[in-house]
Amino acid sequence: MNLLESFRIAIEGIWANKMRSGLTMLGIVIGITSVIAVNTLGQGGQQALVNEVEKFGATSFNVMVDWNSKEEFKNQDLTVEDTEILTKASPYIEKMVPVNYGSADIQGPKKSERTNIMATGADYLAIQSNIKLVKGRFISKDDDLEKRAVIVLDDQAAAALFKKQNPIGQRVRMYNTSVVVIGVVKEDKFRFDMSQSGTAYIPIRFDQTFQDEPYVSSLLGKASSKETVELAMQQTKNYLNRKHNHTDHYMVRSLQQELSQLNQMTDMLTLVFSVIAGISLFVGGIGVMNIMLVSVTERTREIGIRKALGAQRKDILIQFLIESVIVCLIGGTVGVILGVGAAAIITYFAGLPPFLAWDSVVLAFGFSSVIGIFFGLYPANKAAKLDPIEALRYE
Repeated sequence: MNLLESFRIAIEGIWANKMRSGLTMLGIVIGITSVIAVNTLGQGGQQALVNEVEKFGATSFNVMVDWNSKEEFKNQDLTVEDTEILTKASPYIEKMVPVNYGSADIQGPKKSERTNIMATGADYLAIQSNIKLVKGRFISKDDDLEKRAVIVLDDQAAAALFKKQNPIGQRVRMYNTSVVVIGVVKEDKFRFDMSQSGTAYIPIRFDQTFQDEPYVSSLLGKASSKETVELAMQQTKNYLNRKHNHTDHYMVRSLQQELSQLNQMTDMLTLVFSVIAGISLFVGGIGVMNIMLVSVTERTREIGIRKALGAQRKDILIQFLIESVIVCLIGGTVGVILGVGAAAIITYFAGLPPFLAWDSVVLAFGFSSVIGIFFGLYPANKAAKLDPIEALRYE
């Protein structure tokens, strides 16, 4: 019996039991769909994170006090002056600004709005490339040095406080103080940022006038290039430890490091979900073995007739193996189509970049074939070993 004839007989056997074959394929379809969808979404999510890092500045880094440090904490562990000295002294640092984070109720002409407050310096926009000035101006060095009561709103906060009015030059109240709106910015927010509040920017020295003891919560720096990020971070850490009499008191993190951690998390989640999907594939393989054993039992007499007419053991073995592989490959093909379709729909509505994990598709087809061979081998071998006399007597 040639290979083509074996294929024909296998397909006829599958077609003769369409319902049973379809139910057998279901486990394979679900498993393959899950594996492709999970891997495609996982890699698409990683690509989205990479795009976000590039958008926010691949050369920026944050500096803060390491709260795991055993050394004494002081309000002067970070200062505005540190940023000025580092910017001038380090060839690896292009810009650096101090940053304080907070929130406050800002009273506009008609309503009050809870707003995120970012107290910082004049070079903040030069570091945060995702924020663009759309009206007026941003905080200047003189605004900061003279502790001027000025504020810059993002478009979300401006719309909430002023509706369609032009906010430039108008006054709002914050911290029970009247401040002048000097500009409006538009922020291209992080894709996965769920915050619903707007943001306002004020000079950090003005912000420190409301503090009992002036402090800076963190520093934001920009390295001169991607290649010098690590050097800039190390130099910043060494300077701060030396300047403020500490040994290892500061934590310096770059966006690239944050990205690596996020990628590790997505890799772990993808692996976990892939294992779960793999279990459904294994269960589907057991279903294939079960249905092939039933098929061997039902076709015992047919096997006996073929052996009596001269079919060799290898012919019977190959025929049932081919039938098992075909069932798995059809299930794998349907699973690939459904998996790619499901991933495309989810990435579209989630706003992720279009991505197809071709390695998952190749793996799916390969795994389908392996399942067909592995779980079909025992039933096929059982059929091949049947004694033709006993098989002809089978009712």
